[in-house]
Amino acid sequence: MNKKGRLSDLPRKERITEIETLRGLAFVAVVLQHSIAHYSLVPQAGLQDGVVLAILLMLAKFAVPLFIFITGMVLFYNTGDQLHYGQFMRKRVMDVILPYVVWSFIYFILAKRNWTGFGWHELPDLALKLVTGKTASHFWYVIMLIQLYVFFPLFLHGIRYVYHRYQAKGRMIALLISGAVFLVLTDQLRNIMDWMERLQIPVLTDAFTTYADRNFIYFFFYFVLGAAAGLSVQRWREWIVRLRWVYWMVFIILGLRFIYLLMLEFQKPEGIRITFYTVSLIRPDMTLFLIASIMVMYQLASKLHHQRVLYWLGWIGGVSYGGYLMHLLVFRYSYIPDEWLYVAWGWNPAVRMIVTWIVALGVSCMLTWLISRLKWGKWIVGVVPKHGPSSKVTATTKK
Repeated sequence: MNKKGRLSDLPRKERITEIETLRGLAFVAVVLQHSIAHYSLVPQAGLQDGVVLAILLMLAKFAVPLFIFITGMVLFYNTGDQLHYGQFMRKRVMDVILPYVVWSFIYFILAKRNWTGFGWHELPDLALKLVTGKTASHFWYVIMLIQLYVFFPLFLHGIRYVYHRYQAKGRMIALLISGAVFLVLTDQLRNIMDWMERLQIPVLTDAFTTYADRNFIYFFFYFVLGAAAGLSVQRWREWIVRLRWVYWMVFIILGLRFIYLLMLEFQKPEGIRITFYTVSLIRPDMTLFLIASIMVMYQLASKLHHQRVLYWLGWIGGVSYGGYLMHLLVFRYSYIPDEWLYVAWGWNPAVRMIVTWIVALGVSCMLTWLISRLKWGKWIVGVVPKHGPSSKVTATTKK
């Protein structure tokens, strides 16, 4: 590395074969969750459909935490001894924030009931929604991700201090302490909201009340866990093998518990109504389930050797950011054949949900890939690998 310590001058690191597979799994799960959310509201959905939806939802709940884990793992694996923050943020602006702005504007325009064009008087409303991720329901994740990028130097300094200051045992204790702090935060969500509401601090009060669901503090541990994996990939893989019985047991027991709680939630005084308030991301028992889910998915990705499955999951992972940005819009048009055909054919909501999920997933991925082939495509869907994934994927891809 030269005196300036440019990231581009660092030697190419060994490939991490699981990254794109994990990213593909996460995006598949994201689309599945949003398909479940829609079909839980259809009038035909009964308790039997609710059981299917609840099981599938718990199997897909890992999506966002896994994306955050991947981000932490990749950033800490690739960052050299010196971080050039300007260069780092410039890349995120071009690859992540700019496509987000483009799609935010698209959703903002489409949300207008009567098309009258875009007026300058709407700029304050658009700006607020851009900053808060309110132009579309799934953009909360992008806002939370941007916060992780902004505060990355603080994470880098603190985690590297622990990594260089302590041996393996000390690092594990530090990770466990940060996990315990995270559990307390998620457990005290309501109390923190009440406290901040009383203080009425500009910006901060809103960050912990109105926009608490996209505050990076309530998701930081998944990023820290990814950082620990990225700084010591081989040791992380060893722990994945060593702890497999523990996290599989947590995954199964808590998963079944949440499914049971959802069954109770569905039974309202007025009859069966499918809702998913019980499985909010920010609660301590859900946090334990999600950590176990990340480890389960990592083990599955590590054990997957079917070349065709690896290829397609890797390809989906490569187009996942653009697909994430557009997939709710794609869903709008995926519901058209559902209303025209699937209902007329007598399909139950669970089957309609699965078909629509597959259609929306495929169209989102294909549109992202096609747009990325255009000269200006990266401004719309981010950076997409030009030649598709191989069975071994580098850790230097986006996110």
